[in-house]
Amino acid sequence: MSRDNFESQVSSIIQNVVSLYWQVVSARESLVVVRKAVDQAQASYDHDKRSLELGALPPYDIYRSESELATRKVAVIQGEYSLKEAEDAFKVAIGADLDPNLGAMDMSLTEAAQPVGELLSLDISQAIERAHSKRPEFEAQRLQLDVDDINVRLAHNQMQPNLSLSGSFQSNGLGGNQLILDNSSPPVNISVLPGGLGNALSQVSNFQFPTYGATLTLSLPIRNRAAEAALGVSEVNKKRDLFLERSTFQSIELEARNAVHQLEQAKLSMGAAKIARDLTQKNLEAEQRKYDLGAETIFVLLDTQSQLANAELSLVQAQVSYQLALTAVQHATGELLERYHVQIKDPKPSSRP
Repeated sequence: MSRDNFESQVSSIIQNVVSLYWQVVSARESLVVVRKAVDQAQASYDHDKRSLELGALPPYDIYRSESELATRKVAVIQGEYSLKEAEDAFKVAIGADLDPNLGAMDMSLTEAAQPVGELLSLDISQAIERAHSKRPEFEAQRLQLDVDDINVRLAHNQMQPNLSLSGSFQSNGLGGNQLILDNSSPPVNISVLPGGLGNALSQVSNFQFPTYGATLTLSLPIRNRAAEAALGVSEVNKKRDLFLERSTFQSIELEARNAVHQLEQAKLSMGAAKIARDLTQKNLEAEQRKYDLGAETIFVLLDTQSQLANAELSLVQAQVSYQLALTAVQHATGELLERYHVQIKDPKPSSRP
């Protein structure tokens, strides 16, 4: 039971660390998108500034691009500090804050938010079946019910009559000098018979002075309130653990269902967000050509740039949501330790596979 509970705790800890990892990736990718938006606003502002110097732009129209550039720079500053907060939380989770040298180093996360390879496809029945076979909570609950059965049997035994038979046998020996007196009164002749430890051991080994004993005890538990209370407590504990077992089954099955739903939602959202990003990119290119030809205003161009930034942020969030949903599925099915090659070894050989 301790091993199963420990395995469950390790799986939860890994899920938390992986979630913090993807939060850092999300903050990093979001910062890249915001910085790209600043570069676009800076290019638009430089274009308007040149147009203003050449007299092709009214004086008051420069404020639109300048204010938009300042707003996006504020978003960059906020994104940088959000990234630092996410990194600090991740460092605490992995223990990097314990070493000042490691805590001061910049983090370089190798995995990107965009999934690599084929996306996972899993239905609810498969997820529940895997959870039943791999989640350590089920084994821990089964062992707890075995303990409850033993406690109930023990409490029943305490209420039964108890007949015990005990026997004893011992051998004695006498050592040291012995005084031998005659039978006269008062004794006249006194003799000393020498002896020692060897004599005593010889008497013990030869069973010269044996002693036997036997005891028969009968205990009748008449109105044994303590035993009755112990039996009642044991039966209540078993019923409670039966309800806990059913609750554990239901909660894990619900967790598996929700994880599969989140995975499917993330996959659909990621596909839709990619299409929206691509279409917005094409729309921005069209609006940029119109603006360069003087057929579009700076307001429309800046608004389209903002739409592209929002579409790219939505795509990043959808990709990170897929990674988090994938981790939730692996945790719900009990496969998270295998995914990250974590092994829990017993100090002694175990019969469990």
